[in-house]
Amino acid sequence: MKIALVDDEVIQLKRIHELLSAELQTKLSQTPHWIDSYRSGQSFLDHWQPGKYDVVILDIFMGGLTGVDVAQKIRLTDPDVKLVFCSRSNEFAAESYQVNAQYYLVKPATPGSISNMLQRLNLEVIQLEQTVTLPDGHNLLLRQLLYTEYYNHVVTLHMRNGESYRLRTSHTTLEELLTPYGFIHSPSKGILVNFYEVVSCSADSFKMSDGTVLPISRRKAKEIQAAYTKFNFQKMRSEVDMG
Repeated sequence: MKIALVDDEVIQLKRIHELLSAELQTKLSQTPHWIDSYRSGQSFLDHWQPGKYDVVILDIFMGGLTGVDVAQKIRLTDPDVKLVFCSRSNEFAAESYQVNAQYYLVKPATPGSISNMLQRLNLEVIQLEQTVTLPDGHNLLLRQLLYTEYYNHVVTLHMRNGESYRLRTSHTTLEELLTPYGFIHSPSKGILVNFYEVVSCSADSFKMSDGTVLPISRRKAKEIQAAYTKFNFQKMRSEVDMG
């Protein structure tokens, strides 16, 4: 998940960053997250491009461009990014509806208010919509991936809808790109699996949701079994926290 914080109050910017990072570590331990901080609306817009962030948190009262000004410019190019306004009062809450903001965070932020905000943003939906850009420029919807296979300098990505996508790259390159997301692992040479799509696991194989059985190498067995157990534990804990 990629989040932008825009606030000209340094102390508040740091506080929200710390609280948000801690809460995301609890709720989205399976998915890496990046939080970028900007000290002004213009600084943010200088780096903005549609699709760059999943969530943008905007202070309303900033010197120069206000949070509402920035939100209006965002909506000119991106109707889908989730917007959150923050302020020391809810006096301007009505403005949030004009740009389809999902939450209004009152300062000073607390662990409880950050947790409520993330619950309102519906993190599960954000995860389901998360994409990564492959080396050839193709955008991969991560949670739609079943598994990958590598052969003769070509990686075949097998998707949940039964389709496949072929990409000329190395297994190592794709592994380095996808495994940081926490739920994609390599159980044996040339294979990556999405743990969300594993329906059963034995000592030497995974059975995927499409019925495919993928091997777990002896060398990696202990490491992969531990990773899969940890994944299931954290998945259950996240479901409880978000429920």
